[in-house]
Parts: sequence; C-alpha cells; structure tokens
Amino acid sequence: MSGEFVDVGDDVQIWASSSGEGPTVLLSAGLGMPAQTWAFSGLPDALVAAGFRVVTYSARGVAPSSAPPAPYSVHDIAADAAEVLDHFEVNEAIVVGYSMGCYISQALFDVWGGTVRGLAMVGGLRSSTIGLVVNEMELELLEKLGHVPGSVSLFEQLMTIPSAAILRDDAQVANWRAMLTASSENVWTSVDGQHGQTRASYDWMRLGEPTVERLADITCPTLVVGFGDDLFFPATQSQEAASHIPNAQWLLVDGVGHGGLIFDPERGATDAVTAFCRKL
Repeated sequence: MSGEFVDVGDDVQIWASSSGEGPTVLLSAGLGMPAQTWAFSGLPDALVAAGFRVVTYSARGVAPSSAPPAPYSVHDIAADAAEVLDHFEVNEAIVVGYSMGCYISQALFDVWGGTVRGLAMVGGLRSSTIGLVVNEMELELLEKLGHVPGSVSLFEQLMTIPSAAILRDDAQVANWRAMLTASSENVWTSVDGQHGQTRASYDWMRLGEPTVERLADITCPTLVVGFGDDLFFPATQSQEAASHIPNAQWLLVDGVGHGGLIFDPERGATDAVTAFCRKL
C-alpha cells in the first residue's frame, strides 16, 4: 500500500493513504495497529471493489507516523484524522472504526468540520473492566520500566485476540504465538508512541466514555458490530451502548474474539461493513 506523510502541525507527520474512487470511507484503526494491517481484514479491497475511495492512516505513535511526547488524548488522534481528511480534500465521509478506532471515530464529530454520512464501529464501542486493567498495567510498566516487556504484550494478545475455542487447543495457541510474535515487531514509532496511545485509551475508559449523551448525539446511520468472545469489548455491553444511538443497527459475530475483524475466516464483520456502506 503506497502512502504519504501529512503534516498535522507541531512537527507531527501522519502516514496516510488513499485508494479507489467514489464516496470516501475513512478507516480508523485500533491501539498500536498500523494502517497496513487493514489489508488482512479484506475490508479496503472490498470497499474499493464496491466503488468507494478508502482513506487509511497510522495514528500518532504508530510507525511510520511521528510519536510526539506522551500523553495523547483520543481527541488529539481524532484531530490528526481530521487533518488527513482535509489533506485529501474530503468534505463528506463514511467513518469506520475498529477497537480504539471507535473512540477516535466518535471524537471526530467534535473536531472535524466535514459531514459524517455514516458510522460503523467494530469491536470497540463499550470497553470492559479487563480493558481498563490491561491499560493500567501497561502504563505502570511504561512508567517503572520504560517499556512493556514483549512477553507481557504477547500474553495480552493471546488471551484476547483469538476465540475461546482456539485458546483450548494448544497446537493452535502455539501457532498464534508464532504469528503474533512476528507481527508485533516495529509497530511503535517509539516508547513515547506506545505510552501516548495507551494513555489516550485509558483516559477515555476512565472518564466513562462513551457517555449516554455522546451516543445519543450520533444521528447518522450507524452500524455496531460485536464479537461473541471479545474480552476487551464484551458484546452484551456494546449492544447495550448501541441502544442509545438513535439510528443504529446491531450485529453479533459469534465464535470469534477481539481480533475477529482480521482473523474471522467467514469475514462476517468485513461483509457487514461493506454492505452497510453500500446502503448509504
């Protein structure tokens, strides 16, 4: 995927790309998720084939974008996304968020002057206590050790990304261990990037976001997708949060964990998001 750097001010550059022609869809990724990772979900290709222009970006702190000193806020990252849209001369877009990207998608309403035609939030609407505890642990390690040990990050990913069925199969867990170890290399621009993104995630959850008031203010057509085995964003909690969005539809993709967008062989979330965009 070819891309370019967008200057968003304060010596911060955000790596971004635009592909395809048609109405714009902005993809906002999860914590520590480089823009190129979207390709593994099949979503960019599906949207381009459906006649959309797809804009992706690596958020501040995620390689190869800049990593200014921590802390960051969700609204800081959303402001970067707004600058990316402005750079590509986008005045109207469908916004798709995954995991922490759902936070950013909601904050975009506060900082972007354009129009959000539709909003899809996948595996990231209402976080769990487990998510809060994990962020607390990571922040404590960053502050005390200056980094999060690789073994800690690997354990977190193993316990949350695969489905429960996979975690009961030791041979599959070993395969996932090898895959996750390989894919985690060179994710962060620097420790500042990891610290900044983790702090942004933690502060959003600690403040009780998204509030009922924020959800009620989302008036555009909205799709909320939850995964049945998601420990970070339990489906029941995300479904309840979706009930406060006036024009929302809910979809449960069962049998997959938090990584369901990328690792679901049935592509349930990818197909649902593509169909949602086509209807707008």
